[in-house]
Amino acid sequence: MKKRGIDRDIVVLLISTLITVASWVGFEVYRAYVKVVVSAQTTKHLQMIDPTLNKDVFTKLENLK
Repeated sequence: MKKRGIDRDIVVLLISTLITVASWVGFEVYRAYVKVVVSAQTTKHLQMIDPTLNKDVFTKLENLK
């Protein structure tokens, strides 16, 4: 006798696929919501600075005292 209806394996596969797709969409929406946008003006201020110290500035500051 042939079974009518959907096999249990197909139902499990469909439910796990639904959970995966819903999680994927949820994570993408969350990522888009919390995404940080840095403007061009802010990027200009985030440039690397020179790590070496200019000793002339320190001598000028000492002479001002």
